[in-house]
Amino acid sequence: MPEPPMRPLGIQGIETLFQDCRTRVQDGRGEQGEHGLPVLVLAGGRGSGKTSALEWLGYLGSHRPHAFYDFGSAAPRRPHEVAGRLAYGLSHRFARQPALLFPRLTLGLVVVDPGLSLDANDSRRAGQQLRRALQEAHDRTAVADRAAEVAGLLQDLNLIQIPGVGLLAGLIRRPPRLPLSVARRTGLAWYAGPHTPLHELVALNQLSKSEAEADRAAVDRRLCAAFLADLRGEYARRRRDRNCVVLLDNIDAAGGRGFLDLLTQLRDAAAAPDPLLAVATASDAGRVPGPFAPGPAGVTIRRPEQASYADWEQAIPEPPPDASWRWYCVRLRDLTAGEVAQLGAQVAAHLPEAPPLVHHLTRGHPWSAHRLLEAARLGVGRGDPDVLLRGLLSAPAPGAGDAPVQTSLGSAVLEDLLQDLTDDQRDALVACSAAREFDSACDSGLLDTFSIHTRNTLARDTGTRLWLVDPVPQDAGVRGGRGSGYLENSHPRPLPGRPVLHPWLRLLLCRELARSPRQWEEVHGRLRAWHLLRGHPIDVLHHALALGRLDDVTDHLAAGLLEAGDTDAWLYELYAITAAPLREPVVPEVSATLRADRLAAELAPRSFAQRRALTVLVAALWLAADPRNRLPGARPELNLTISSMFQDLAMRSDPRRVGLRHEAAKYM
Repeated sequence: MPEPPMRPLGIQGIETLFQDCRTRVQDGRGEQGEHGLPVLVLAGGRGSGKTSALEWLGYLGSHRPHAFYDFGSAAPRRPHEVAGRLAYGLSHRFARQPALLFPRLTLGLVVVDPGLSLDANDSRRAGQQLRRALQEAHDRTAVADRAAEVAGLLQDLNLIQIPGVGLLAGLIRRPPRLPLSVARRTGLAWYAGPHTPLHELVALNQLSKSEAEADRAAVDRRLCAAFLADLRGEYARRRRDRNCVVLLDNIDAAGGRGFLDLLTQLRDAAAAPDPLLAVATASDAGRVPGPFAPGPAGVTIRRPEQASYADWEQAIPEPPPDASWRWYCVRLRDLTAGEVAQLGAQVAAHLPEAPPLVHHLTRGHPWSAHRLLEAARLGVGRGDPDVLLRGLLSAPAPGAGDAPVQTSLGSAVLEDLLQDLTDDQRDALVACSAAREFDSACDSGLLDTFSIHTRNTLARDTGTRLWLVDPVPQDAGVRGGRGSGYLENSHPRPLPGRPVLHPWLRLLLCRELARSPRQWEEVHGRLRAWHLLRGHPIDVLHHALALGRLDDVTDHLAAGLLEAGDTDAWLYELYAITAAPLREPVVPEVSATLRADRLAAELAPRSFAQRRALTVLVAALWLAADPRNRLPGARPELNLTISSMFQDLAMRSDPRRVGLRHEAAKYM
């Protein structure tokens, strides 16, 4: 028996939603609601753990009918072909469970086999041809089942090389005790329409030979309707305790939306709900046609802790304007500090600072956290631990040791995260990482030198791929001190708070931007000039600091200390400005405390001589914006410097004395 998959962290709410939907059996007997089951979509950017979550849900449902299909790895297929493959998986026998039968779909798949041509002019001959084709498909079933036992076909349906749809019909298994005549009779009765069942099947056979888009759509619709009708019939015929489940990975790849769009259309047209729970994944929320919501993704997305069947049902408009209400999108969340600590328990035994640093760097991005923890594990015992951790992103990527040019871990991770973008989009995103807010990057003209395609798509693609998040409040809590959110709404002209690039992605992109000092100067200079024209003083100084103009920043903050007013407003500006990216954020061999003094003296010799405490404070908070400079985690070395400089300022600043001392205490 294969080993069960590892349970992903942070999936509790999704598990509950999955089990809730699975147990609402749609068999036409109970008091099921008229809404049926939603199409559940697990959304998240690359590396958010979508496939792992899907595999875990498959494991939870592995004792009842279920099937897995990956649109990302399979060749593009038409909806009825996808339905056939799912039917094969669902028809697998489970202990103490009656097998699901698909007589309607089987008959339809035999009829549309490219190798079968039914005589439209001779009904008797057409009937003989159909009976012979059904018998041949039935005879292939036993052979296919033996092959499945040998080749393990059920383990990965996408690896089956099926030469024709007729063979696929043979793979949809029927128990040997079921006479062929019963399967034929059940299927034939369903195909009856304005004409006899045989005439309808002959017409379907002829449609399947057409290349016209409308005819192809009609064939897909008829066979997918047969798939759902078989499921309804099976659940009405035999009582079952769980809905069947199909797990559909990467529905934003070719064929995914086509199949699910048709599924929702058929559900709208049906008189009764069906017992099929579809759970899908998507890294592009723009491909999820759920209820609209303002914002970068353009679709309503729930957090796992919000998700429930009741929440989905309550949000259904009356009357529904379209089929978008049938979709329910849940975003996979980043891992908490405790969950990253669980992942890194083995590493922490030898390198206790690794898990908290990895969480601060990645903000809990699951796949990235795995990569960094593994790199830290490989580095255990190789020199000074703090030097190792400060240089973690510059270390060679695991597995790249034999490459002609070694790739750093940070560059390898970034390459994987952005593999869905074009080269031009990636270069544009590197430039945009200089901006605090993504909208500012796009509005300031940074994209003017890139292709029309990039200018038109970058903002949309970054938003729908869920790389835009709410900004993190800038205060002592993100610089190694205590307290978070206490400075919000404390400034008369606060920053707008529009979406920003995920901090982990921005950190990696800024590393790439820093490779070219000339581009760094050009991009930050352009953003500074743009904000200056629009009267955004905090952003002007933010980019001035990124350019190394430390004197400009200390002059502004020194003047602010002398003005009457709220200390919190001054602190708000201090933290917002010092959140600026640093072209060389860490020097692994040099402690952050030593660098703070050196940076202040080198970049602002005038201010260092006249206002040493303020200049060193700005430099220390600037360095502390990067978690690699806040080691060890229990008492970051920069905390003593920051606290001392706040205390020094308090002694010299009558209007702000108490407030500055309170801030100093947050770093003790």
